Amino acid sequence: MPLLRNVGLLRPFLAVARAGNLSTAARALAVSQPALTKSVRKLEQHFGVALFDRRARGMALTPTGAALLAHARLIEAQCRFADAEIEALAHGEAGTIRIGAGPYWGPTLVPIAVARLQARFPRLRVDLEVGVNTITLPKLFAGDLDLVMSALPDATTLPPGIAMEDFGEFHLRVVAGREHPLQRKRSVTALDLARHSWVLYQHDKDTLDKLTAVMRAGGAESPNVIVVTTSLHAVMQFLKSGPYLACLADAYLRAMPEPGVGILPFRSDIWSFPSGALYHASVRNFAPISALVAALHELSAEAPHRSRVPRARRG
Repeated sequence: MPLLRNVGLLRPFLAVARAGNLSTAARALAVSQPALTKSVRKLEQHFGVALFDRRARGMALTPTGAALLAHARLIEAQCRFADAEIEALAHGEAGTIRIGAGPYWGPTLVPIAVARLQARFPRLRVDLEVGVNTITLPKLFAGDLDLVMSALPDATTLPPGIAMEDFGEFHLRVVAGREHPLQRKRSVTALDLARHSWVLYQHDKDTLDKLTAVMRAGGAESPNVIVVTTSLHAVMQFLKSGPYLACLADAYLRAMPEPGVGILPFRSDIWSFPSGALYHASVRNFAPISALVAALHELSAEAPHRSRVPRARRG
């Protein structure tokens, strides 16, 4: 029997998968627990296989249930877009779009693009989550985000239905406060970097892996990360307040210049990467998404991506 005939059963399935137990899911759906149990069992009967393991402390997805969850999340996202598009045709653009943005895009161009978007579509709501790829991309793939502006992964690693647009290349640089002793050196080596402590933004595994590889290639130990923070503002405050080091994209440093923080003269390339938009291909023609991507293209072209970022100077 085609799933489409029982598509309404995906809503209770999603609720149980997210809550991990029947009672919480039943409250979220405003239904009785027996009614919810009946819906879950009916969906399992449809597939002829268990979707959950019933345990003393709740419900855990089986491998089959986990496979269905990925599809159910995407179906849920498509239904939300259908609601928004029909509402837009009937009453003007409305609804919600959910955006993920990397450390450069989130504090810089995305807010400007969203402001332009909402001037055109004043009834549109935007949810913005700023984070590194290890946080935002899984949410995009699961259907919990509609579009992500970030470093672009290898196209061969993308799941079906995800498209991406390249906006240009960024470069990671080592930065420090103006009073840091390494700012006085004409050239900084990997061994120099290994003698100091590091601040890492959001457990960014991609950055840490690249930095570690470069430092080991230079004969040094892995970076000594002693602070991890979810705030870019806090990263800057640490750099200005003590002898810490950090890695940030050169584009961010140009867009959000911070007095007293500058690039160190470390000549090795840590990571150069394409950056741009990733989204579900099926939503590319949804008017707010299309307008947002167009605005970001325009703003990105205006941004001084290739201008030089100065080193911090001692006063």
